[in-house]
Amino acid sequence: MGEMWNLSDLTWVLGAYLLGSVPFGILLAKVRGVDLRAVGSGNIGATNAMRALGKPLGLLAFALDLGKGFFVPWYLLQSGSAEALAVASAAGVAAAAGHVWPIWIGFRGGKAVATALGALCAVDPAVALWGGPVWLLAVFVSSHVSVGSLAMSASFPVTAWLRWGEDEGGEWFAAAALLLCILIWARHRPNIERLLQGEEARTRLGLRSRGSAGAESDE
Repeated sequence: MGEMWNLSDLTWVLGAYLLGSVPFGILLAKVRGVDLRAVGSGNIGATNAMRALGKPLGLLAFALDLGKGFFVPWYLLQSGSAEALAVASAAGVAAAAGHVWPIWIGFRGGKAVATALGALCAVDPAVALWGGPVWLLAVFVSSHVSVGSLAMSASFPVTAWLRWGEDEGGEWFAAAALLLCILIWARHRPNIERLLQGEEARTRLGLRSRGSAGAESDE
């Protein structure tokens, strides 16, 4: 274990954090002369970018946020070794942490859902893809996008362990999926509080779409 975590490995993890810290939503908003942190929910992620900038730039922000979680883990995995899987898993968590606590903008970032999806896709797209039906079902039943994100993230470590738990180095990926889930849940604490108080905004999708709209969601 000690030999694996050499200076090169740590440099890649640091690089993943720095890349994850790039606030693509804010940069795209500046092209339009908009301060993304001053509009909508104030979140720097793709959902608020879509609200403030429109669907094309919002989707571009999502793709870029996903890509910054994907690139470093994917590159590291090209060697195909169990050691690379461990470092790639750590790099994926670091990229998501960079989105949440970005060094470039005072450590005040987003919720890392897109970046976490990118990190998971780099190792095993199926883990991220299986989260899709979970998200749809949770949103349909609850009519809350935040519930969908929480349920989807909870599926990550379960699916990762089922698919990788018996493989060499797979415990690193399962642990990374668990850390990503914890990170997403921690960043959704305001949403959880509003859900418990019945004040979370509802989407028009789902069984409970009627009723009080609640506060604007950060999703």
